[in-house]
Amino acid sequence: MVIIFLMKKRLALIYELAVIIFGIGLPFSQVLVLNPTFPPIPDHLVFLLTAIISALVYISLKNTIVSFEIVIYFFLLLVFGGNVAASTAIIALIIVWTLKSFRYIRDRDTKESLRTIKTGAYNAGTYGLMYLVTGLLMEYYPVNLQWILAIPTVVILNEIFFSVRTILKGDEYWMYLKEEAVISDLMEMLIYPIGISMALLYREFGVVSTVPLIISILVFSYIGHLMSRYQEKMKQRITEEEDLNEVARKLEGILDFELLITTILRKVHSFIHAEEVTIVLDDQEQGINLMRNYDGNKIRNLNFAVPPKSINSVELPLVTREKTLGALLVRPKNTLDKDSLVLLTNLVKHISLCLSNAMLYKISIEDSLTGLYTRRYFEQKLTEGIGEVKRSNGRLSVVLFDIDNLKDVNDQLGHKMGDQVLRKFSQILKTHSRKKDIVARWGGDEFVAIIPGSLEDEAAVFGERMKELFSNEVFIAENKNMKCTVSYGSLEYHTKSGIPDSEIFHEVDKRLLSMKKAIDR
Repeated sequence: MVIIFLMKKRLALIYELAVIIFGIGLPFSQVLVLNPTFPPIPDHLVFLLTAIISALVYISLKNTIVSFEIVIYFFLLLVFGGNVAASTAIIALIIVWTLKSFRYIRDRDTKESLRTIKTGAYNAGTYGLMYLVTGLLMEYYPVNLQWILAIPTVVILNEIFFSVRTILKGDEYWMYLKEEAVISDLMEMLIYPIGISMALLYREFGVVSTVPLIISILVFSYIGHLMSRYQEKMKQRITEEEDLNEVARKLEGILDFELLITTILRKVHSFIHAEEVTIVLDDQEQGINLMRNYDGNKIRNLNFAVPPKSINSVELPLVTREKTLGALLVRPKNTLDKDSLVLLTNLVKHISLCLSNAMLYKISIEDSLTGLYTRRYFEQKLTEGIGEVKRSNGRLSVVLFDIDNLKDVNDQLGHKMGDQVLRKFSQILKTHSRKKDIVARWGGDEFVAIIPGSLEDEAAVFGERMKELFSNEVFIAENKNMKCTVSYGSLEYHTKSGIPDSEIFHEVDKRLLSMKKAIDR
């Protein structure tokens, strides 16, 4: 399959080069040899300029492009012959596609500019051969039907050239016929007869008589171009609205606060093709204070070092009906138009609502002092863990911790020092537990951890590790160094452990009390 693909690709390249060389070379060589009659220079310049303008303001229908320039080429074919029509088409198309390539040259996109010029050369070669061959075939048509039969001849030849190219490039041919060829051919069959009217007028009354038709061609081209642009813009807006709704649906399903922040940055960056996106949250009531930035490669904490703004930068407040949560700072690659800004504003409304929900959820499951999960969340996860153990015939361990003599610390040194002790032990638990472990504050000076898939020995090792790390911490109180200790109890739960579901926590609590009593003795 790879070999066939490479062969087709090489054949497509050879075919395109052949069309370019012969399609451009033959008409000009015949012009030099045969010296055909051209329109007077002023007339020819008018026709050439009309063709160029018509080609630049083309009409797009689905996946195909149609322009009224073909009227000019067909008119020249009927009045002056295939060589004149072919050479004029080649000159016009080379100018048009060179102008199109300037945009990429300006942006220093060499690859795209060369691709554009190559496409223009291929189109010029196709039109050159198409009108040259049609001019030769017309000599064999009945005189009274030459002009009429020239229309299907040009259309069929054009279709042959592009069909061969489509097949050699490996594109889906039937899709090409359905999406491009049929519509294009029908439109051209309707447009070419205008060339017959133009030819009749020119032969009888000269170039002045064709001016109304030329004006009509330019006006129709411009109106059609505007309609095509409007259609493309509407299609783009519909796509953007669908993308916005898809992004909103994905965000609505996320309650995990950290995951939501990450997803917001990535989705907004992708949605508007931004250089970078920064989210700023400042909610003192809920203790949420952050600034994160995404540049397409990495998410960074900025520590409130605001990124530099540019002329294109947009700052949108994150607001709910209750309060302001923060702001979204966006630096797009290109200046956002009015419609894009409206879409982004609508997306930010969804983001604000999702953030508000995630923050409320965060409060409901997170202890405000320690940042660990709450007792209620722990109980929920323990129930879920027990269910998973039963379904998979697995295991889990529970470890319960109690900080020794925290009451004495509060009484002697104050609750501020007691809170510092609690936060430090919480930090140790967070840092040294796995992502899938559930670590919560049970209440007061007690903490609990669910360790999925672990044996009791492994749970005991975890407990000992936390105990050792905490005992090494030094707290400074009233110019004195102070250390605290922690006790723990652990157990393993599986389907054959013989421990009722409702007694798991009570059992681990008993083991903790036994350990504390042993220490006291």
